[in-house]
Amino acid sequence: MGAVFSVQRSKRGGSNVTVRDTARPIIVGAGLAGLWTAWRLALDGRPSVLLTKRTLADSASAWAQGGIAAALGPGDSPALHAADTIAAGDGLADPEAVRVLTTEGPDRIRQLITLGATFDRGPDRALRLGLEGAHSRPRILHAGGDRTGAMLVGCIAAIVSRHPLIEIFENTEVTRLLTARGRVVGVVAARLSGPVFTLAGPVVLATGGVGQLFAVTTNPLTATGDGWALAHHGDAELRDLEFLQFHPTALKLPGVNPAPLISEAVRGAGATLVDRAGRRFVFDVDPRGELASRDIVAQAVATVDGEGGAWLDARPVANFAAQFPGVTAMLALHGLDPTRDPIPVTPAMHYAMGGITTDLDGRSTRRGLWAVGEVASTGVHGANRLASNSLLEALVFADRAARALAAERGRVRADSPPIAADAADAADSSSDAACETIRSTMRQVMGEEVGVRRSEVSLLRAEAALAVLVAATPQSAWRTRNQLLVAQLITGAALRRRESRGGHSRLDFPERALA
Repeated sequence: MGAVFSVQRSKRGGSNVTVRDTARPIIVGAGLAGLWTAWRLALDGRPSVLLTKRTLADSASAWAQGGIAAALGPGDSPALHAADTIAAGDGLADPEAVRVLTTEGPDRIRQLITLGATFDRGPDRALRLGLEGAHSRPRILHAGGDRTGAMLVGCIAAIVSRHPLIEIFENTEVTRLLTARGRVVGVVAARLSGPVFTLAGPVVLATGGVGQLFAVTTNPLTATGDGWALAHHGDAELRDLEFLQFHPTALKLPGVNPAPLISEAVRGAGATLVDRAGRRFVFDVDPRGELASRDIVAQAVATVDGEGGAWLDARPVANFAAQFPGVTAMLALHGLDPTRDPIPVTPAMHYAMGGITTDLDGRSTRRGLWAVGEVASTGVHGANRLASNSLLEALVFADRAARALAAERGRVRADSPPIAADAADAADSSSDAACETIRSTMRQVMGEEVGVRRSEVSLLRAEAALAVLVAATPQSAWRTRNQLLVAQLITGAALRRRESRGGHSRLDFPERALA
């Protein structure tokens, strides 16, 4: 692949491997967006390097239950899908980005099918399309019932893992971006059980979300805001960080991390949300009831949960185990039978609408740096993500980014050789392991003060508490410091937005601003 490998000695002792390659894109993250970027580049004959903190099978994409939305059914159209997406975005979705998502989405689904993805079908072999909150038409495709993410990631990971143009480094962390002459030229990375090394080339961040900064989240343990921290340190613009989506129906299990998710598709199939008296409370705030947009349902669940508890009643759902085998198995682990037991639920941090600002081809504001998937802010989601648009966004915009990168072949080169890594970049976990109490406190602060319901008072409390935690964190604990940095960025953004809109709710500013 044209790489040059050399071993260098660190000034502090030990050896570091420097890998120099001035042409191959470096993809950081192996969710659906990262995998698709690597595959699409290879389709155009472009080799790439894929780095992932864990393994190809361990990503938030693989956990997605609800499905993937696309206008493929009778009576549906990209224009209707776009209208629903813009309505859910609460005035901040970019119409052109939404048009791209909804018009290119069906072709990406057809590509997936060609690659071997097996979506659920009815007896007539037609694609089975489900309905979820804030969608005006049934357009949610599932694979394996509630195992859509795992099925799709498994399909693409199998292709990527054996492709000769894709070099994969699992159990690898990016510690910093390399910059020169105003652009990103590569990364410093570290194997969890090996040497530190550098890679030179354009960088595509596909690192996922920030859920693990909160006490209750549906996100995997790897969702620690790495990409936002890397981009911030690299002087790339981030936007809309205050818009965080809290899923209304995580299983209420205090102290369990991540919180098990009960898919929105369960409500689409007929489950209802009730208070301790058995009353369907969401109709108090929206005529769509349980199928209102996620921000509205999450607010309603948070209110009722604080007043005595909220439950998801799935007893009206026919053939629950067949429709939702993953949820059924998960509930059984906790002694719950959805055909008999109302399920205790609570909102959980689920998805970040904001992120690294990109254009429609994934370029950030920093030359040489690209972003795709949840880590990016394409403008599609606005203030609130429409259910099941996240996997579609990952496919559509990863595809566009890969095509744009392939078109720049020969022009995207490092402006100078990569900087040799030294011992300061080592992935030694000892400093961060000693900071678990700090991170636990951070998660509690973010959950209580920067969660579903915010106010000037709560956000100022969070700001002060985070500053204390930063002061107590040693410089060598770079992972912890990065997480605290992202927590501070989110809190600051929430303080500056003095209105309630989409995934950002202020008790002291309950109305949406007019301008």
